[in-house]
Amino acid sequence: MSRPFKDLQNSVSIKIFGQEYKVKSRGDDDYIQSLSRYIEEMVDDVQRQGNAVTTSDLVAMVMLNMADENRKTKTELESLKEILNIRIGQLIDRIEKKGK
Repeated sequence: MSRPFKDLQNSVSIKIFGQEYKVKSRGDDDYIQSLSRYIEEMVDDVQRQGNAVTTSDLVAMVMLNMADENRKTKTELESLKEILNIRIGQLIDRIEKKGK
């Protein structure tokens, strides 16, 4: 789900790759902090696997993992939407048949 950052008012401090950043937000500090923690978890996972040698490697691997997770989630969501639409159509058909 997209969260556009309009009307940025609050400044939130987050830490990613050991670097502190000030991020402006609309006041949803907890959400921004949760994103920061999620990124750090992904970084930790890649570091534990030992596949990244440099910081650039680490960033690239984290981005690929996030992109993969995002793509799989979108595919699953589309599949669930299709199933839901089919089931809704079946229910509508059943209701219409009972109404006749």
